[in-house]
Amino acid sequence: VTAEQYAAWVAGQKSRMAATAVDPGKQWTLDELKTQGEKIYAGNCVACHQATGMGLPKVFPALSGSKIVNGPKDAQIQLVLNGRAGTAMAPFKHLSDADIAAVVTYTRNSWTNKVGDAVTPAEVKALRK
Repeated sequence: VTAEQYAAWVAGQKSRMAATAVDPGKQWTLDELKTQGEKIYAGNCVACHQATGMGLPKVFPALSGSKIVNGPKDAQIQLVLNGRAGTAMAPFKHLSDADIAAVVTYTRNSWTNKVGDAVTPAEVKALRK
């Protein structure tokens, strides 16, 4: 393609991305985070941890009833951000602060987990290294 065609394509892609970008100052409700988190979970977590949150015994741990998921938020956020060495749990730093906040909120409030709290993008941002 010509340089002009490429420049037009790049501009179109940037415009499309800007239209779907989440405002970093958005104040999320618990329900909004859970809804967004379910989408992020389906696209990134379900293959290992299953739609039921029960994982695959002896291969991938269950998130339903998990001590980490039901424990302090910071520990779960750190695990999602950084993964766990020596396991299949990969780091997910490539996800946005809002997406990580949403998926952590979703897992903390799904299946048998009823923590009742929400994780904000600001909390995720503060824990990024």
